[in-house]
Amino acid sequence: MKRLLCALLLLMAACRTTTTTATTAAPPPKPAPALAGMSDTHGVAGWYGQEFSGRTTANGEIFDPLIMTAAHRTLPFGTIVDVKNSKTGATVRVRVNDRGPYIGNRLIDLSYAAAQQIGIVDTGGGEVDIAVVRLGKGEREPPAPYNVAVTGPTAAGQPVETPKVEVVPPPPPVTVENIQVVEEHKGVETRRQVSPSGKAVENVPVPQPPAPASVPAPKPKPTVVTPPPQPQPRTGHYAVQVGAFSVEANAKALQERLTKLGEQASIHKTSLYLVRIGPFETKEQAIKVRERLERAGISAIIVTL
Repeated sequence: MKRLLCALLLLMAACRTTTTTATTAAPPPKPAPALAGMSDTHGVAGWYGQEFSGRTTANGEIFDPLIMTAAHRTLPFGTIVDVKNSKTGATVRVRVNDRGPYIGNRLIDLSYAAAQQIGIVDTGGGEVDIAVVRLGKGEREPPAPYNVAVTGPTAAGQPVETPKVEVVPPPPPVTVENIQVVEEHKGVETRRQVSPSGKAVENVPVPQPPAPASVPAPKPKPTVVTPPPQPQPRTGHYAVQVGAFSVEANAKALQERLTKLGEQASIHKTSLYLVRIGPFETKEQAIKVRERLERAGISAIIVTL
């Protein structure tokens, strides 16, 4: 009888131990996966400009060097990032619409306008810090106007609010027939273009109009001074854009040069200083002005207002 009672007690203790172990044991938690493309937030940035203008980007858009875009190897298309110059602190906000860079150790490639804003155009690139503002939807995300506002913590210990995206009406369409990014290096105006071999990008001086031949000054004749006719305001739907500058003094210098050629140019301030002639009622009138400028060695484009 005593042996049977001991065996029964041992069996009950073994069952209770097994049940407790099965209840309290739990699998180890899985580590959270890292965000793709965010292993590097500091590196070297390069830029690319008008030599790639009009080509198709990796997400199907047409590349425009005057729009704030960027190329990254892994971030989804449509991702909004802030790129800060590590030396000066200048920051620009861009949208990823292309793949690359695949040269050297560069982390990101900016469009000409974005690189100009943080001051890395003349040096060909520089060290930057990247911060993701909003992840894109991925492959082939269509382009859309955006205005991103990011808020900080509402109070101590409170989480950061989710970035809000406000869609604004798109700007009027622009007809671009040719884009020339003119730069100034040591007093000489140059433009970047692909070399004849197609394997490099080179700076080419912008042709200057020939100086007028000197003629002897005529003898002064008595003339009747009459007030000059006042220019009438122009109206129309087309304009000839001769240049776009980040420095106002460069835009004024081009305006004075056009005045000497007999062209009435004006400066329009946007994110850049745009030098334009017009407007004109018909596109044919704008084409004639552009042809006249090209004969003088000046490149220009026709834009729709």
